Amino acid sequence: MTPTVDDFQALARSSPWLWSTLHFRHRSRFAGDCEAWVRRPGELVVRTSDGREVRESGLPYTRSAPMSAVAEGAELVLPPAPVLPHEATPVRRPDGLVLERPERTFEVDYDDPMYQNYSWVAMLDPVELSHHVEVLDLRAGEVAGRTAWWASVRALEDYDPRCACCALVWSAISDSYEYDEPPQRDYPDHYDVALDVQTGVVVRCHPVGGDPAASWLENDILEVG
Repeated sequence: MTPTVDDFQALARSSPWLWSTLHFRHRSRFAGDCEAWVRRPGELVVRTSDGREVRESGLPYTRSAPMSAVAEGAELVLPPAPVLPHEATPVRRPDGLVLERPERTFEVDYDDPMYQNYSWVAMLDPVELSHHVEVLDLRAGEVAGRTAWWASVRALEDYDPRCACCALVWSAISDSYEYDEPPQRDYPDHYDVALDVQTGVVVRCHPVGGDPAASWLENDILEVG
């Protein structure tokens, strides 16, 4: 089945509710070659190409909820701590993919443990590809023997990457969050992106055109739970 734009973007926002454990091989410009195991929430083991093991636990950082007081001098009252995705209920489509996620800010903490940089977090939960991006050339295919949906993805105004310095779709728009005046760079025309249909994880993200040193990543999924 050839996916629609709505299908692709629904899959991009569904990862937190599609899997709890993941074993995969990873390759990228930022992390090199490695093998990884993720157990949600908050557990990660990475085995590097030279045999070292890196273990991470907890989320990349803890958000500080704003404090408010009923009146000057009154006791400060903190809002409830954010819940984890499996504790929140999204609005789903008839096919089970997510139509609308619960609000992120101070309500749900979606992050997985990070390795090297936030591209790792974004590839595991690529919600940034579910809005404010142009999605073209949709097709179904396979990656490492698993069903995947492919698309050409280009950042649009208000593209909202997980982290601007390591956006999945590197562009002048993502750099505009980092610089008052984005530097003159040879950005890719777009990225060729594949999402694993069972998990929503980015399994291929390749720049098309532009600087040959642009970021890229690949994941071969081995086990899902």
